[in-house]
Amino acid sequence: MDYQRYSSIYIDAGLKEKSKKRYLARRNKLAKNIGHLCVINGLEIGPGNKEIWAYVDSRIYQEPLLLYLTGINQLNVSILLDPTSKTSKEILFIAPKNPTFEFWEGLRFGVGESKNIKEIQQITGIKDIREYSTLEKTLNELLKKQKDQKKIGILWHQKTQKPKNIIEDNNFLFLKKMRSLFKKNKWSAKNIINIAPEQWDLRLPLDAVDIKNTRTANLKTINSFKALLSNVHLMKSECEIRGYLDGHMQMQSPYGLSFPTIAASGKNATILHYVKNDEPTNKKDLLLLDFGTKWMSMHSDISRTFPLDGKFNPMQALLYQIVLDCNLYVEKNAKAGLKLLDLNKLCWEFIQGELKKRFLDKGGKMKLSYKTAPHGVSHLMGEQEHDGDPFGEYKSTPMKESWLISNEPGLYGQFKINIKGKSYDQAIGIRVEDNLLIQKNGCINLSAGCPKTIKEIESIMKTGKAKNKKITF
Repeated sequence: MDYQRYSSIYIDAGLKEKSKKRYLARRNKLAKNIGHLCVINGLEIGPGNKEIWAYVDSRIYQEPLLLYLTGINQLNVSILLDPTSKTSKEILFIAPKNPTFEFWEGLRFGVGESKNIKEIQQITGIKDIREYSTLEKTLNELLKKQKDQKKIGILWHQKTQKPKNIIEDNNFLFLKKMRSLFKKNKWSAKNIINIAPEQWDLRLPLDAVDIKNTRTANLKTINSFKALLSNVHLMKSECEIRGYLDGHMQMQSPYGLSFPTIAASGKNATILHYVKNDEPTNKKDLLLLDFGTKWMSMHSDISRTFPLDGKFNPMQALLYQIVLDCNLYVEKNAKAGLKLLDLNKLCWEFIQGELKKRFLDKGGKMKLSYKTAPHGVSHLMGEQEHDGDPFGEYKSTPMKESWLISNEPGLYGQFKINIKGKSYDQAIGIRVEDNLLIQKNGCINLSAGCPKTIKEIESIMKTGKAKNKKITF
């Protein structure tokens, strides 16, 4: 079987034929944990498709849980799991084969002729394949066969604490459809069960395959950053820098970028999610980069900050070292059982304490746009670059082994100090971010090879200046 042919619509995680067993094991585990009928519905409208003028470069866009369970990456797909069934414990619903669409957009799975069904069965390992439009009818029939309470599990994102806000995404639209079905049949909507807790428990601890793919994503991202450091002296704008880095990352991975790259110089680096990325750069400034590459369904998410002229001035070095030391301090403390809220607290207490000792007590002055914490030091990572419940409730639960988290302390503001008779006064934004794989008694830094010490950064930039007279890849 030529899995490369299906690489955009079926993510085999590098396992090819063995991927079928992996996805089946995941489906069986979820079905067993839930214990009753459940359905996971994929996207019906792709990124940007609601606006005819919008073009979104996102190769992998599937509902993360459906991707986790099937590897299928295309619109109009649902998977039904029914551990109580004696005939069909799993059913894949998929849209009809559409040759005209494929002429425009490329290969897609689809029902229709027997050869189309066989193709899906061979790739996914799922035997019962039905047309997507029959999903509601099938659910109606299966629910009516249930002798006691009519019960179904589906996914949606809602806070467990008041106010119980709900995310109005594709899952919410499916929830509305199920509520309508239950109302029509006069069944209790209380028996529409949210399976979000089960999916987090299953999906967030990475398995060995996901860890391997995350390592690959990080290695490719690191290669691109090193190449940039060696060439950045030849670039004159944020646009050039971002373009080079993005191009280098995309040359290494067909799965694209983890998110739009941030390339913020000088005062622009004090804007956390800077999107302009088009200002000319000043060699006296620092440049903050937030960037990452996808590999299969996994991501890297790295931030680095460096001096555009290749050498930190004394104030830049002082402030940068505080953030770097905090990054190392967080890494030293991260382990299973600790809450991200606790990690967050020790991060910002460290930075504030070191700012006082190393900067303010030495006569430095600063103006920050926040009191103590500009953002969280960590977020979960998985099939989504920012994973876990969208309300961040996971931050108050103890971390588990094989969780993947970011480690991204930062410092943003206007700083002024006199060092050895020379005054420095600059708007500065610094962030140093790595990806940590949580272990029982510590963590593993999957982005450890990405240069971040002052010595490493300055050495690579110095060598690049001497070696490269024109931009190289």
